[in-house]
Amino acid sequence: MGLSVQRQSLIRALDTGRSWTRRPPQLISRASSSLARPYIPRRAMLYVPGSNPRMIEKSLDSRADSVCYDLEDSVTPGKKAEARRLVSKLLNGQRRPRGEVMARINAVGTGYEAHDLDEVLRTRHVEAIALPKTNSPDHVEWVVSMIERLSPREKRRGGKSPIRIIGMIESAEAMVRIEEIAGSGRGCLDALLFAAEDYCADVGIARTPSRGELLYPRSKLVTTAKAFGLQAIDLVCVNYKDLDVLRDESEEGRRLGFDGKQAIHPAQVEVIHNAYSPSEADVLKAARVRFSFEHHDRLGKGSYALDGMMIDAPVYKQAIKVLVKAEAAGMEVPRITEENI
Repeated sequence: MGLSVQRQSLIRALDTGRSWTRRPPQLISRASSSLARPYIPRRAMLYVPGSNPRMIEKSLDSRADSVCYDLEDSVTPGKKAEARRLVSKLLNGQRRPRGEVMARINAVGTGYEAHDLDEVLRTRHVEAIALPKTNSPDHVEWVVSMIERLSPREKRRGGKSPIRIIGMIESAEAMVRIEEIAGSGRGCLDALLFAAEDYCADVGIARTPSRGELLYPRSKLVTTAKAFGLQAIDLVCVNYKDLDVLRDESEEGRRLGFDGKQAIHPAQVEVIHNAYSPSEADVLKAARVRFSFEHHDRLGKGSYALDGMMIDAPVYKQAIKVLVKAEAAGMEVPRITEENI
């Protein structure tokens, strides 16, 4: 079964699954429409300082799912114009990273944001905009209006390759308004991202190695993102030299429901990718669940048991999600027959 057919199967499950019958219609529509468009994996979202030519050059060989050229925090005020020039030159060039090409602009209200978009939205390769300090749905709507005004037609809403927006949740205000933000963007918003350091500074949270103090905001972000059919991207591991800490953080994020994690160093990418990719055993199990569920559905049967586990619509939906992530990660999905169930 191809990826698009898998997505159609999941949409049918979302629309007909018993557990979704009391879900608000606008959320069902939002989730279904997000599944209908191509899935862009963002297991590792690697930041690249836009003012550093050496790092920009190295980024072209990155294996990260998403490479984000930064015009914000990593660039000093005196280097903003130079960073725009360097990033725009790359994004209009003959070469590009193999993954998604993203640009993080400066926040709305800084005075830099319009200049940033005026440069990057006109380029050949930009595919997504990371919007820092997304405190209001108006911020997202403004970016959408700029995309409609400045981008080539195929990158606008309804085009063949529309530019996606990543809303960065960095403050208490944003967390309080997160549902308004998640529902904005007219289909352009594709993910919510948790910016832990700025959030902690705003709220006054003291960071600890256990990360227990961040369980509530991380869980709230994931839940809201999934309710609106968006991806959820987890915090940066600032202790970038300790790969054991990174692995622990990444596996925890996956358990919480995040789809990927921000990276600030190329050495973090492989660990993050491994943590956010399903194992071969998970893929085999998901393939068996998918085949057996659709087989029983054709026979007109409801829930049933597989390997001693009750299988119903929610389990099927989870299996489809595993298979979508597996294919996006380049993993082989085994072919299942009746003999395998």
